[in-house]
Amino acid sequence: MAFFVMVIVLPGEGGKCGPPPDIENGDILSFQLKQYPQGAMLKYKCASFYILKGPEQITCIEGQWTNPPVCLAACTASEEDMDRNNIELRWRGERKLYSTSGDFVEFDCKIGYVKDPASSPFRVQCEQYKTKTRKEKI
Repeated sequence: MAFFVMVIVLPGEGGKCGPPPDIENGDILSFQLKQYPQGAMLKYKCASFYILKGPEQITCIEGQWTNPPVCLAACTASEEDMDRNNIELRWRGERKLYSTSGDFVEFDCKIGYVKDPASSPFRVQCEQYKTKTRKEKI
């Protein structure tokens, strides 16, 4: 008669997790420890002008952290790009130069400039965190 013994080794020590994963352009909102118990939950926050995508919170489960979020850069329309292309934000009182994915941004020609007929629309949607500016002619 033969006996077989199967041993399963789980990552971590007794279901405990090591330090949480770092995320680019983001931080954990609490003081970090070397080890966390099973079920521990931690929250992330992104740096200014970055958007959190994914779960805000991670959990220690059986010695592994759940997948962390990522911090994505917001769409931006810099003063330099707008000056170079002779455009400005349509709503002159609005100083916001960043938008989140899905937002629409509208531009107008600066005074003394007219839209080039070959130019694309002046209402653009922020997609994948990039906004393109348009060129104008005198």
